[in-house]
Amino acid sequence: MKKVLVSGYIGFNNFGDEAIFYALSKHLKELEFDVSVLCNNTKEVEKKYEVSAYYFKSPIQILKAILNCNILISGGGSLLQNKTSNFSLFYYLFIILLAKIFFKKVIIFAQGIEPIIGIFPEYITKTILKFVNFISVRDNNSKKLLKSWNINSTLVSDPAYSLVQDRKIEEKKEDLIVQLRNYRGINYEFIAALAHSIAQNYNEKISVFSFQDEIDERICFEFIEELKKYNIKAQYIPNKSIEETIDIINKAKFVISTRLHGLIISNALKTKTFAISYDEKIKTLVNELNLESIDIYNYTKDELNTKLNKFFNYQSENIHQYRRFEWSEIDKELKR
Repeated sequence: MKKVLVSGYIGFNNFGDEAIFYALSKHLKELEFDVSVLCNNTKEVEKKYEVSAYYFKSPIQILKAILNCNILISGGGSLLQNKTSNFSLFYYLFIILLAKIFFKKVIIFAQGIEPIIGIFPEYITKTILKFVNFISVRDNNSKKLLKSWNINSTLVSDPAYSLVQDRKIEEKKEDLIVQLRNYRGINYEFIAALAHSIAQNYNEKISVFSFQDEIDERICFEFIEELKKYNIKAQYIPNKSIEETIDIINKAKFVISTRLHGLIISNALKTKTFAISYDEKIKTLVNELNLESIDIYNYTKDELNTKLNKFFNYQSENIHQYRRFEWSEIDKELKR
C-alpha cells in the first residue's frame, strides 16, 4: 500500500483548509492509500480524519513523516505566498525540498499560487517548483503565473466543490447567514456600516457564523452587538464540522461571507451569495461566478446599502455554476 503524506494548514480549525483536507483524505482512502499529515493538534486531527498525524513544527517528526511516505502532497489552499509571511512560504517550500532530497514524488494539489513579494523569495519558489512531479492549481491567475516562470501546471477547480457537487439542494431555504473574518480592513467602521445596511433591508432571522473561532469570534460578537442597536437579535454559530457547516449553509436563503470557501459552498448550493472582498482570491471568485460583492478597501456606505438592497430584494444574478472538481489527472499521477 502506497503511503501519502499531506502538507498543509491543517489542525487550526480553519474551515477552508480543513474542508480541502477532508475532501482529499477521503478520496485518498477510497483509493486505498495510507494517509498521514503534517499538522497542528495531532491527536484531534487523527481522531477527526482517521489518519496518522505528525506535528508540523517538530524537525524529528517532519523527517520521520517524509521518510515514511512514498508521495508528498502539498496543498491545497494558498500555501505558496508570502503576503502572510516569508516564514510560511519558506516552511512549505522546505517540506517540498526535503521530500525531493529523499527522492519522494511531490504533487502540488489545487493551490492558489499568488505573486511572490521579493526577488529572492520568488527565485527560491521558482527553483524548487521546477523539481516537483505534478502541479495542479485552482485558478487561471495561478496557471498564468507559473507559465511566466516556465512551469507547467494543470487547472482544476477548488477541491471543496467535490463535497457539494452531488449533494441534494435544500428546497426550503430561509434566513440569513453572515460569516465574518477578523482581517485588516474589516474594522468597526465596516461592521457598523454592514449592520446598518442589513437593518435597513432585511427583517428576518440572522445567524452570525464563525469559521475559525480563535480568530473570528471577537468580530462576530462585535457585529451582533451592532445589530442590537437596531433591535435585531442574531444567533451566534461557532465553528462546526465540515458536514455540519455544509448542511447549515444549504438551508440558508442568503449568505454574506468574507471567506473563500463560505462563498464557494453557498453559491454551489444555490444559496444567494454576497462577497465581502478583501484579497485577490475573493476578487477572482467574484468575477468567475458573477457574485454580488463589496470591496472592503474601496466602498461607501451608500454603495453598501444600495448593493444589499438589491441583494435582498431583487432576483439574483448569481449564475450558480462552477467547475466540477475532477480527480482524474491527479489520480493518474498518484498511481504512476
